[in-house]
Amino acid sequence: MKARLTKMRLKKMRLVFFGSSKESSEVLNKLLNDDFKVDLVVTQDSKASGRGLRISVTPVEKVAKTKNLEVTNGNDLFQEDQIKKLIKRNPDLFVVAAYGKILPKAILKIPRLGTINIHPSMLPLFRGPSPVATAILEGVGSTGVTIMLLDEGMDTGPIIKQSDAITLRGDEKCSELSRMLFEIGGNLLIDSIRDFERGVIQTTGQDESLATLTKLIRSSDGEINWNEKAIKIYRLMRAFDEWPGIYTFWEGKRLKIIDMEITENTHWVIEPGRVVKKGKNMFIGTGSGPLKILSLQLEGRRTITGNQFLVGYHSIVGSTLPT
Repeated sequence: MKARLTKMRLKKMRLVFFGSSKESSEVLNKLLNDDFKVDLVVTQDSKASGRGLRISVTPVEKVAKTKNLEVTNGNDLFQEDQIKKLIKRNPDLFVVAAYGKILPKAILKIPRLGTINIHPSMLPLFRGPSPVATAILEGVGSTGVTIMLLDEGMDTGPIIKQSDAITLRGDEKCSELSRMLFEIGGNLLIDSIRDFERGVIQTTGQDESLATLTKLIRSSDGEINWNEKAIKIYRLMRAFDEWPGIYTFWEGKRLKIIDMEITENTHWVIEPGRVVKKGKNMFIGTGSGPLKILSLQLEGRRTITGNQFLVGYHSIVGSTLPT
């Protein structure tokens, strides 16, 4: 069932943008390049990172400051006095793109026309915090992007627009797929805001019988169980390529597997976790066949190829990594 939300005709909408990630910074750039009026940018806290614990701001904050936009911290915004200030701005629409936090009811009810969100899945599939990674982990054949209105539920609000289904090759990493989906989503977002301006916005309710929910990814989810099938470990590597990464342990140190590929020789059996050298290449056994290790990083060291690792750490050959 479709519902018309508004018949208002707005020449210049007053927007507040919520975002934090690299992908959301690109969406913000799209809005600005299309001459939308962004009154305020809300992003997550600055964080201390790296060996020197330098203060690191979000990619969205970097773009906002370059464009001389007003920026506020999300935690500050949720204070009562800040909410009152936001109400006084009289925003028409809130725009959310990979902000990273759930917006409470007190925030959602402020904008006159609602809060519009880019969600990188074909809702109601893959609701929640990790839709792109989960699509890879589950090995689905296609995915897409949804523009929706936020409500108090977890991505349960009405749908405004959806992309066509995007066929997956089966080798995409999460970072690559996220960039693609938010690129498409940014274009759909602009079309949706234009519909608000013209007063022709329409929404469609989600089919709850088809809904699936993703979970919050934790650092511990990246630990490899070599008893799993090779395809599952390969998908794990692709899904967690930016964070948290996938890892195992060798001689008491964390060993991150950066890149790998599934071997074509399905009849070659190696004990799960066993490290084998074949030619100049490094292989590790799994529950269904060996994986060829293309690059990896020992704790405290730089990333090197599997071939280089075998030269520098030859004693790993024949080791059985924990499962």
